[in-house]
Amino acid sequence: MSANGQPTKKAVLFCTCSGACPSMAKIDFWALAERVRLELGDKIDFLALHPRLCEEDGERLMARILTEGVQFITPACAEKRQEKLLRDGFQRAGIAMDEAHWVPVSMAQEDTATVFAKLRAAIQGDRAAGA
Repeated sequence: MSANGQPTKKAVLFCTCSGACPSMAKIDFWALAERVRLELGDKIDFLALHPRLCEEDGERLMARILTEGVQFITPACAEKRQEKLLRDGFQRAGIAMDEAHWVPVSMAQEDTATVFAKLRAAIQGDRAAGA
């Protein structure tokens, strides 16, 4: 944690919606993850992809990896849906779903390049650009 109590580390936790959600048909998750790793990897501690963070196994994963001192950027469905669908995972981990710990990035109806631009902005701390 920094002197002002804000997390000093960042991680990207992708939800791929099993690759079946029509709203994410224009996203190449493998190319996106590789681009984040290569171009933004020095700005994050890790990235992970999960097929459905909102399911029981996704919540178990979140309970194990969400920790204080890390801000989690979650590229997934629309932000309001993430707030509902990821809430239980954050609760299981005992981590607040506040700006210090969570930055949702909507991938719905976007393509790979647009999602990458949103992720870059979120990682760099420009919350408005990640919306």
